[in-house]
Amino acid sequence: MNDLQKWIRIRKDLYLQMRKQVRHRLGEDTPELMHYHKVYDKEFSKKWTASTKEALWEQMAQSQVVMVGDFHALHQSQKAQVRILRHIPKDRKIILAVEFFEAADQEKINKYLAGKISEREFLKSVQWQSKWGFPWEHYRPLLRWAQKHKISVQGLNKSYKKRNAATLKSRDVFAGKKIAELVRQNPEHLIFVIYGDLHLASSHIPKEIENILGRSFGKKILRIFQNAEQIYFQLLNRELEATTDLVRISQNTFCLMSVPPWVKWQNYLMYLEQAYDVELDEDDDDEDSFLDYTDHVGRYVKIISEELGLAVTNANLSVYTARDTSFWSQVREHYDVKKLRWIESLIAEEMSFYLPEIGAAYLARGTVNHAASLAMRYVHAQSSGTKRFLTEMPQDFFGFIWLEGVAYFGSKIINHKRKADTIADIKASLSSRGPSDLGKEALQLALAQKMHELMVITGVPQHRLQASPRKKWSYVLAANLLGGMLGERLYGGYRKKMISPATIINFLKKPVDGSGFNVAYYDLLEVIESLPAPFHSKREKL
Repeated sequence: MNDLQKWIRIRKDLYLQMRKQVRHRLGEDTPELMHYHKVYDKEFSKKWTASTKEALWEQMAQSQVVMVGDFHALHQSQKAQVRILRHIPKDRKIILAVEFFEAADQEKINKYLAGKISEREFLKSVQWQSKWGFPWEHYRPLLRWAQKHKISVQGLNKSYKKRNAATLKSRDVFAGKKIAELVRQNPEHLIFVIYGDLHLASSHIPKEIENILGRSFGKKILRIFQNAEQIYFQLLNRELEATTDLVRISQNTFCLMSVPPWVKWQNYLMYLEQAYDVELDEDDDDEDSFLDYTDHVGRYVKIISEELGLAVTNANLSVYTARDTSFWSQVREHYDVKKLRWIESLIAEEMSFYLPEIGAAYLARGTVNHAASLAMRYVHAQSSGTKRFLTEMPQDFFGFIWLEGVAYFGSKIINHKRKADTIADIKASLSSRGPSDLGKEALQLALAQKMHELMVITGVPQHRLQASPRKKWSYVLAANLLGGMLGERLYGGYRKKMISPATIINFLKKPVDGSGFNVAYYDLLEVIESLPAPFHSKREKL
């Protein structure tokens, strides 16, 4: 088995494992749902070609209805929807029509958008948690965008006592009718529809629209699926998965490829387990009922170790969240007040980290990127023998950057579609901020540090850093940005075989808590900066 075959096998195994666990949680599909899936899967059996954003924008300009798929538990899915909306010309009139609101709640939606009721009141009035249930924070940016641009938001869903496979057809008919009504009532508007990916199959909602507006109207419907698994594995076999973000299936059908399938299903599994955990918590205050993330992180430790050829096991891995009282007991017992406050600050900022002194891995958020990054922090600690948690700034700044870079590199092994900020992105963020904006100091420090690093490794060792932050926390935020850039470049070189697993292992063996690490840091940088930059700006990506 060659390296590519091994790489594909590891990821296919992970994907199948995730699908199996989700199926176990949800139960077996009914015959109705299996048929519904089968119709959807046929969409991706057609021949497709790699495409571009420009081709998508051109087709969108010719469309009256744009339907974008939604994978409800995947935040990247909703982020993509916002990115697409932002690319629509400002002079084009838009109506946003969405599955996650019911048509019966239209008056409440209008009041919320007009600022007449608070977010809390609105979510309670539409029964968000019981009727939809997926994280509101994933969808909030869509509503904020609509409020900012004074865009009408229309609910497309219909309430059923019990939503199941048998109601899918009824929901499609209802949504199709609502969309057709919006088209007829607003002929000058673009109707931008967000609905579950399965419903975008031509025989589902699009067919219901055509039944009302006529078959010829189908040419005015642009469908944008997200992350079709069949297409992804075809890209993977051709080694195109890292460079292809968009494919065209037909004249007015595209598929956006923003995450690998295992990331999609792992996020869904974590969502299901979190939901189950909440249910348990309502009935039982016993800490044993809380969700244990050690298996999730441990799975990534195993994949990363196998990928790099490391003999790291999960024997010493213990993963905690803020709800684990045993974590707080260990932390308070071992660390002084100063370090305890530092740890509390990291937790408040939703940052995952590893405490080598007590062998505790803290997971801030139950997402694939956080779990994979944490797995890599554990792998690094086991490989390097690092014994001290970094808390002293600016003394530990270089070590902190390196840890962030290593963690990001590890997360790319699991989710290669992830994108880090670049110098161009940092400059763009700085130009849009006022003099007193929070985070500006960190952006300035990141930019100054990057310029300083480039001067040093290109032969000006006496160059001094042109920044002196007042807030120690700016070092943490800057390290996160710089580490992302470093990890992105390192992973790009690794995938292109410009840097070997043996070199990566050698890098990982360097402890960051030693007195000589600041010198070693520039040696590492010299190698990594010689690798090509993967892209100019992550804003280039959909």
